[in-house]
Amino acid sequence: MKRYFLIPIHTTPLLLVATFTLGLWFALNGGILAIPLGLMLLSWFCKYCFVLFDSVVAGEDEPPVLSMEMVNPISEQRPLVLAVIIAAEALLVARAGPAARWVAAAAVAVVIPAHIGVLGLTRNVFKAVWPPALFALMSRLRWHYVLILAVTLMAGLAAYQAALALGPTSVIVLAVIELALLLAFALVAGAMFEHRLELGIDSRTRQERLAERAAREHEAERGRMLDTAYAKFRVHQPLDGWKIIASWLTAHSDSGEYWAVLQAAAVWDDVRAGDKVANELVALLLAARSNGEALLVVERRLATNPQYLVAPAAVNVRMAELAGAAGKKGLQRRLT
Repeated sequence: MKRYFLIPIHTTPLLLVATFTLGLWFALNGGILAIPLGLMLLSWFCKYCFVLFDSVVAGEDEPPVLSMEMVNPISEQRPLVLAVIIAAEALLVARAGPAARWVAAAAVAVVIPAHIGVLGLTRNVFKAVWPPALFALMSRLRWHYVLILAVTLMAGLAAYQAALALGPTSVIVLAVIELALLLAFALVAGAMFEHRLELGIDSRTRQERLAERAAREHEAERGRMLDTAYAKFRVHQPLDGWKIIASWLTAHSDSGEYWAVLQAAAVWDDVRAGDKVANELVALLLAARSNGEALLVVERRLATNPQYLVAPAAVNVRMAELAGAAGKKGLQRRLT
């Protein structure tokens, strides 16, 4: 969660806060003619809060830059919906009795981050006010939700104290309020991203997406290598085919790569490639003391090629001993 605290002080949000703060200050002090400017800036800022929310939930590393498409009043209605929800709850609090007013106000304050999270994720006004949906989000975020409440409470108190000391229309107060709102949206979105599996959110970080792309490219490259090697075996050039495989395995010498090549070679008509890969993988696993996995390699290779022989002979003897120790008498008899 630490990185989400830094989002509001990133260059992009800071420039936006500085620009909007000056504009809002002018609107508040510019008389009646400046009211449309203030409403427009307030609308844009609230829409950017949800744009930032979407960016964080999607796993983006950098906060988005505000664009005209983002502030389209037709395409983005969530700020207005959230404002209506909070206004309605504030009205209920105001109409509550003196004894219940503080309890109701505390309940509203507790549920506001859940409103943001559910509305931001689903864009559904009914789910945003549906108690089971709100409680489900709070229960899945667990202590992160408590952290959000604590941070937003402190940010609100800071803004309130600044307003008392400097006046509600002070540039500093406006900047503090804007930063507090950005922080609240970033923390809610960040907590949801961290709990994306429980919430069923299909989001990944940039590093995860790059890793997935690299894995796909590596798999495609391996497939081209195997096609080339297979063609050599088909035209009775097994030495050339094995050189291609051996070169690849030397460059990618982890056991997972051996498993992948073995699985592909297991369906070839020429069993020599699969047998040799299996023997090299067994030797690699024995050196790493992964005896159980080495036995699994032998079992799977025998399943695809019943004539498979573990080589060299010393390794075959060792595998027979391990099979006996593991209680796999049938495998032990086949090896001996």
